[in-house]
Amino acid sequence: MTRTFRTTSLLATLLASFVVASAALGFTGAHSAHDHTTAQAISPQELKLRSDMRKLWEDHITWTRLAVISLTTGSPDTNATVARLLRNQADIGNAIKPYFGKAAGNELTRLLREHITIAAELITAAKEGDQAKAADAQARWQTNADRIAAFLNKANPVAWKLGEMRAMMRSHLRLTTQEVVARLQQRWNADIAAYEKIHRQILGMADMLSGGIVAHFPARFQ
Repeated sequence: MTRTFRTTSLLATLLASFVVASAALGFTGAHSAHDHTTAQAISPQELKLRSDMRKLWEDHITWTRLAVISLTTGSPDTNATVARLLRNQADIGNAIKPYFGKAAGNELTRLLREHITIAAELITAAKEGDQAKAADAQARWQTNADRIAAFLNKANPVAWKLGEMRAMMRSHLRLTTQEVVARLQQRWNADIAAYEKIHRQILGMADMLSGGIVAHFPARFQ
């Protein structure tokens, strides 16, 4: 009972801190696909980019969810599931190489893999009720999110504004935290609702990224 109480309190603290951080950035929610497209017809090249980008990030949240379930239940498929999730980070990095180069793609993969491994540490610490380890992982997770935002802004400063990229990443962390909290507290309806929010947000995030690539390389999408 004592461990359950500590874990619940710890999770509530983690979630509250993410809400405050997101509010400080002025983020109001997920962007819809319509925010980044116009009523005009788009080229086959642009359509493929947008579809592929959405698939990559839907894979990201799908395998993240499965990894969360495995990590919180101690499932024997944990290693295989986390390995598949980490492969997705390489897929995302590879997707930007045709536009920003091999080095940039490899760096994005490295940052995203760090994003996943820190999240796993945070989940484990929260499950065990280890407040010190959870706080350390949370701080590193937010720092990593800001580094991803800075990387994207440096690659495409006009289309990917730093403030927007930071808000986008912080929102992703906040919603993922809600999902983990609900699952550890066995609030299954809230867990499902959190995943629905994550799905909507990640589609907007994918559209922001593909829209930024199109804006940066317009000649390649005519």
